[in-house]
Amino acid sequence: MNGREQVDSSSEYVLPEMTTEEHLAELRQRILVSLAALAVGTAVGWYLVPDMLRRFAADTQRSFVFVAPAEAFTSYLKMALLIGAALASPVIVLEAWRFLLPALFPHEKRLLGRYLPASFGLFVLGVTFGYLAVYPVALRFFLGFGSETVQPVIAVGRFLSFFVSVTVPFGVVFQLPIVLAILVRLEMVTVTGLVRLRKMAYFLAFVVGAILTPPDAVSQVMMALPLIILFELTLWRMRKGERSGAR
Repeated sequence: MNGREQVDSSSEYVLPEMTTEEHLAELRQRILVSLAALAVGTAVGWYLVPDMLRRFAADTQRSFVFVAPAEAFTSYLKMALLIGAALASPVIVLEAWRFLLPALFPHEKRLLGRYLPASFGLFVLGVTFGYLAVYPVALRFFLGFGSETVQPVIAVGRFLSFFVSVTVPFGVVFQLPIVLAILVRLEMVTVTGLVRLRKMAYFLAFVVGAILTPPDAVSQVMMALPLIILFELTLWRMRKGERSGAR
């Protein structure tokens, strides 16, 4: 940072100013640290992939096959990258936070400090719900169509795509409380308006479930119901906050 400082007209807070070269240098440093964390996490993930494949094979009760010469290798690499991203995510989020921190005003820091941990926790909760609740049900449903004349032979790449499709989308849609809280705080919508849109929200929950989950009714319902519950819990929390503020 140089000696220049920019003062916000609405407060006495002094916002430090950086040159373009300093911004780029810091961004480069943050990206390199994040990539290094991802590389280390991916290396660890590479050694964990065989154990995960054995666990998945136990779930399906059959061995995987690959139908293209490079499919096994690319599937290994994708799984290692997914594990690496999960392991490196705290470092990546921390580096992004440190890069943004000098440009934020105190109230913006407080908002990010409040919503960022909650967003990360909701993402982990959503993925965990998808893995523990939706994945086994969807897997059992689809494998149940096997018979003596139609035996399932599962390619490892296709199985990986299926696994991601029933876990990661739940982490994304579980961000609904954060999105609603931000919209209300920015006064783009009111709590009363959200209450009036309840039926529309229920309908959209099933539409999102149909888009983001595999094409079976069970997975779609298992995504729609948590969305509806999160919507109602968010409304309850916001109305409770409004009553406390009024008092």
